[in-house]
Amino acid sequence: MTRAQVVVFSIVSWSIVFGVVPVWVALRGRRLGWRRGRPGPFNRLGVVVLGFAVSGLTWCLAAHYRPDETVAVSLMPEKLISRGPYRFSRNPMYVSEEATLIGWTVYFGSPGLLAFSLAVATAMRYAVSREEKTLKERFGESWQQYSAAVPRWL
Repeated sequence: MTRAQVVVFSIVSWSIVFGVVPVWVALRGRRLGWRRGRPGPFNRLGVVVLGFAVSGLTWCLAAHYRPDETVAVSLMPEKLISRGPYRFSRNPMYVSEEATLIGWTVYFGSPGLLAFSLAVATAMRYAVSREEKTLKERFGESWQQYSAAVPRWL
């Protein structure tokens, strides 16, 4: 795939999974903190969290794929990325994705969305443990040095 195709696919899939689905879940349940059909002051802080989350995802895409790069479609990582947000977290995409769910949860004050967010976080934790085994096998000493220097989450 080309970089452009990967970026478009990522934006569309993130928009559905971390935009459409959370809003759909939130609109079907109770909204804590809302008055007269509008978010309260605390709920509006969720928009700030969403802004940071979307910025984080954008930064991840920029660091993950070089402009002229062709991206292999594979479940096996082709390279170990340690630039951009990957200098601060080994999993900045997961952190940003979970932050979108937290942002929506706060904005909507949605208990249902909080449960969804916790389920996704649990799945992410499992995925990370499997991915790290693969990275250790694939990149050996480079992975060991990177994982010793950079925290898993933040």
